[in-house]
Amino acid sequence: MNILFSIGALILVTIVLMKFAPSLFKNDGAKNTSRPLSGSKPNQEITNDKQVIVGKISYEDVKNAITGFCNMYNQKDWAALPRLIKLAEGQFAITFPYDVEFRILCFFVNYLAYPEDLNINPEVTGWTTTSPGDYWIKSGAVSKKAMLFLPKIDTEYDFVLMTTEDNIGYKLSFASRAQKQLPALPERNYTTPKVNVNELSSIEGEDFS
Repeated sequence: MNILFSIGALILVTIVLMKFAPSLFKNDGAKNTSRPLSGSKPNQEITNDKQVIVGKISYEDVKNAITGFCNMYNQKDWAALPRLIKLAEGQFAITFPYDVEFRILCFFVNYLAYPEDLNINPEVTGWTTTSPGDYWIKSGAVSKKAMLFLPKIDTEYDFVLMTTEDNIGYKLSFASRAQKQLPALPERNYTTPKVNVNELSSIEGEDFS
């Protein structure tokens, strides 16, 4: 009975991790090009302030990283439809014209920092305004402008750090529904993005699905 219980518990934990921390299983889907039925693809843009700025990366590498992410997350539904915009040589902005869940945005920031099969170390920072009901977000961090990033030294590779506009730092763990407020000052103070999303909407970009 104890053996059966242990096996059942292991299966349950694996299912939960695959659902809520899929970056742990990158090798399973980064090359899978299957997509949902085309008729279900969003075609009405939704105003939002989510964006990611990526630096120290080539155009081909950032395209490959975004494609790998879409291959992972867009197999069953259209979880992310990013738009890539070149700002300068080696620096790009990524927006989400059809919006994206906060949870998926966090996964996206993490994935671009550690892209599958790419030996690169880009600078990746995301921005959004948190909303009630966002995954991980609890009282104190709701309806705050937030900056998402990875630490300078990372030995876990499966979380993002978040600094809200009032300079309170949080660690958002992918392996659990845990929003952990950092006891000390955040690793990075909140800064506004260099380019406003509204300004980016007038610049031609490349859409990914």
